[in-house]
Parts: sequence; structure tokens; C-alpha cells
Amino acid sequence: MANIQLEAFGEPFESQNAIDRFRNNNYLCPFDNRVEKCDKPNRGSLRYGNCSAKVGDNKRIICPRRFYENNYRILKEIKEFIWQNGNTIDCYDELGVNVRTSEGDSFHYGNLDWILVDRSNIKDFCGIEIQTDATTGTGKFKNGIEDLLRGNLSSHYSFGLNTLASFKGFLPQFIFKGQLFDDWKRPYCAVIQDELWEKFIRKFRIRYKEISNYTTETFLFFVYNLDYSNSRNKYKIGSPTVYSTRWIDLLFSFSVESDLLLDLEDIKTKIENKINSKDPIVSFSE
Repeated sequence: MANIQLEAFGEPFESQNAIDRFRNNNYLCPFDNRVEKCDKPNRGSLRYGNCSAKVGDNKRIICPRRFYENNYRILKEIKEFIWQNGNTIDCYDELGVNVRTSEGDSFHYGNLDWILVDRSNIKDFCGIEIQTDATTGTGKFKNGIEDLLRGNLSSHYSFGLNTLASFKGFLPQFIFKGQLFDDWKRPYCAVIQDELWEKFIRKFRIRYKEISNYTTETFLFFVYNLDYSNSRNKYKIGSPTVYSTRWIDLLFSFSVESDLLLDLEDIKTKIENKINSKDPIVSFSE
């Protein structure tokens, strides 16, 4: 099984362009002009620039900024899908969403990655989240970079995908924020790669439907693929396929799958083993 960095700073990892980037310390992010240099994990002065990784048969985007190629094209595609008119739509990043209760408690829903607003009507808006996978053993990318620069690249490095942790991180966000946007009757959009989407819907049995025109849906997934372009000699983001679902369906997905339920006899055995191996911390009687 091949585990190797797929892209470096938007260049195919094994390309001369990527090698030149590393040797010249050219760490500029090619996708997001909000950052001067790649802010992915690094070791010392070395920045990995790991936009995506090949893990087995998977070619997985692991940096959210990777979706912003061609001057934030995905934002324009979402705008055109939702509004379907010539109105001017302004895009703002990082909007915090929180509420203070009558008792004075504060609840933070987290940040929206983007908020798109019709300039002529502030109440006409949509929220956007950008979701990618993550990796384990991230430090192993450094080994691959060093081998690349020495001309001794291997086909396998000991990092992997941390997909379940990714799901654990963004599923509650989808539920909380999805409920808000459903209450507001405004669209909430999640951008995700097709490979990650397929694992997501299989793992959590998400109900969804593909749509080609926007009407009143309040929870949308914009699903993109990552393919190699022979004409550009680079990987590129494809066109989106759009699916709608409901936040309540995501909430139902939190129920434990039957094959993950622990049998009563199994937990009884675990308790017995604990009793036989440890003294109680404290005991109470009448």
C-alpha cells in the first residue's frame, strides 16, 4: 500500500516544481491569498505544504485551503447555485456564532468558515463550512520531503488517515449550525471531497438526495472530486455535485450501529475482571 504526499504547495509532490519550492523555501500558498505562507504543520523552518495525500487507493485533500483554487471558485459556484441571479454577493470569512441565554450563560456554536450576503438585503445570506480529512503520523511527511530532495523517494511513509476523528469533529458542528440555519430558513452549505463524502454517508447512514436547482433547502453538501489534469500537469478540483439533507437526519445518525453495541455479558465480564484485579477506591454501606 502506497502512502505518500500527493501535492506540495499545489504542485504534484514528485514534480520538479515541488522540489524547487522546497529548495528555494518558496512556501507561498497558491490557493488562499489570506495567508502569506503555508500554515500546515512544519518541523523547524521546513513547511510541508501538504495539500493532499495518497493513502492506499485514496487521494485525500487534507487542507481546507486546497478548495480555494482559481480565486475561491467554489464560493462563486455556491453563490450561483443559491441565488441564481445577478445580485452582488459579498463573501466574508470567519463569522463567530454564539448566543447568550436569559440566565446569562453563553453558548458558542463555533465559527462559520464563510458567510455569503446579498449586498442589497442583509437578511439574504448563506453559511459555508469547508471540511477535509486529517492524517495521523503527520511528522512522517518530513521523511518523504527529505527523501524527495535526496532523490531517494520511497513509495510508503508511515502516516495514515484520521477519518473517524474528522467525522467526530465536524458532525456536531453540522448538527448545531444546521439547526440554526433551518430555524432561520437560510441555506447552510458544507464543502467536502467526494471520497470523504462517500465514507461519511456510509458510516452514518445519512439520508440525502441530489439536487440540480436550489429552492428552499436549508442544508446542502457541495461535493467535489480531485483529479489530475494532464493539460495543466497538476491536480484540480472538479465541478460540484450538490446534495440536500436535514440536520435532524444527522442527529439520528448519532445512534450507535448495532455491530458496535456491547453485549451485556461482555460488560459483565469486564466488571468482574476489574473486581478481581483491583480494590475499590471507596465502599459505602448502611
